[in-house]
Amino acid sequence: MTRRASGRVAATIVALVLGACARHEPPPVGIPVAGGNMPALPPLAPQDANIESAALEAAAILARNAASDALLIARNGHLLLERYWHDTDFATPLAAGAWQGVIDDLLAGALVNDRRPIDTASVPSREAIEQAAGTSFAAYLSKRLWRPIGAADAVLAPELVAAQGDWIRIGETLANDGVYQGEQIVPPGWVQPLLLRHAVAEDDASGAAPHRGAWRLPGANGACLWVVPALRLVVLRTGAQAGGDEASIDATILDAVMRGAIDRPRAVEADGDAPDPSIFVPAH
Repeated sequence: MTRRASGRVAATIVALVLGACARHEPPPVGIPVAGGNMPALPPLAPQDANIESAALEAAAILARNAASDALLIARNGHLLLERYWHDTDFATPLAAGAWQGVIDDLLAGALVNDRRPIDTASVPSREAIEQAAGTSFAAYLSKRLWRPIGAADAVLAPELVAAQGDWIRIGETLANDGVYQGEQIVPPGWVQPLLLRHAVAEDDASGAAPHRGAWRLPGANGACLWVVPALRLVVLRTGAQAGGDEASIDATILDAVMRGAIDRPRAVEADGDAPDPSIFVPAH
């Protein structure tokens, strides 16, 4: 994404927030969050990422038929598929919803990396993060997460509102054990308990469990982020089908993608306890 495009992202998000302010009393305050405003993940042909292109096309058809707004699929830091519907695009604003807890947990990990004491027994409050960081929540979010992952400028209103395409960057960070393009955002091993805390099981209300080695993170307005750490695979779908079963839709889309992974180990199918991806993904 160019800097000119990133400016359009920020302007669009601010307009969304101002529109929301006009409809609510008292209005939420939109606090700017400066991003790195870097280009989107570089594209890569599916076959070069060891995924069959037909599988990605099948997933795109499923997403379109489910009235989705967008479907983005990434692996090993590269974008394999990017589709948009309903006049949306990469820059269309999307609120964090339940992903705000993921953001807060990532910031807690960043504080641990920065050797700033904070209670990590649960997701910290915004006030606890500010106290530990010694600065505002927006400033620390910008410094330790939003700029390092190259996301476009966003706002807090009161949850994070960002370009929908930028959420794939959060998935990349989670799929790579807290590392984004070589920068360690959170300590090694931080992501696994984070996923246990925030993922929602497809059919088990008793707690989170990986579906074929993948963790499902529901967002706002029917959005879903799938993270498959063993395969360094991320699937982002936004938008909701009226009266639809998003969990089932998302699982079907993920299954279509997973079936196309040529180097998928059997352990991912069985129980999610896959070997280190460096032994089966070339050059990683």
